[in-house]
Amino acid sequence: MRRGLPRKLYVDNGAAFRSKHLEHIAACLGVALIHSRPYCPEGKGKIERFFRTLRDQFLSGFGGKTLEDLNLALDCWLRDIYHIRPHSSTGQSPLKRFCDHMECIRTAPKELDDFFRNSARRRVAKDRTVSLNGRLYEAPVALIGKQVLLLYHSKEPQRVEVLSNQKSYGLLTLVDLHVNCRVRRDKGSRIEISSSSGKYQGGRLWAGEDEQ
Repeated sequence: MRRGLPRKLYVDNGAAFRSKHLEHIAACLGVALIHSRPYCPEGKGKIERFFRTLRDQFLSGFGGKTLEDLNLALDCWLRDIYHIRPHSSTGQSPLKRFCDHMECIRTAPKELDDFFRNSARRRVAKDRTVSLNGRLYEAPVALIGKQVLLLYHSKEPQRVEVLSNQKSYGLLTLVDLHVNCRVRRDKGSRIEISSSSGKYQGGRLWAGEDEQ
């Protein structure tokens, strides 16, 4: 969000960088995902040198106790010291060198967080429900029996978007048993939503002439 989208993302061969999730994110954002050659540390010299500077000049003097303290102190150190201090090899500050090549950077989309969502394929059941991570959701009636793609953040179970044939059908809602039980189906798989209130009508001894 702060620096824009790169053309390429150069990473090592760790499990997190070989995941299908990262491949999907990079493909959607139009970023080429490139892995370094195994057992060739020369290709990672720049980042390893940065880690050494980080340990010697930042971590050695850090006195915080929480992860929030660490993140805040690191952000301040990068912004106020590292990015504006001239590098011994290039003679330029990292920020100045970055700005000299702004043509390589694209503006990040406003909905950038949505590109980092997890995905799962499910088939909508006949009662128009679909399960995800132990929760039961209601899908639109038009999707009954179809295979759909669910997009979601693990920390936001209430925001699950459903897609079918690359078309979004909006966010799913958790199952409402009172509404779901009114979905009627016949042998031709035609769907009808009952207009009755679903309230209990029995138990009366006497009925009017129309009811008889």
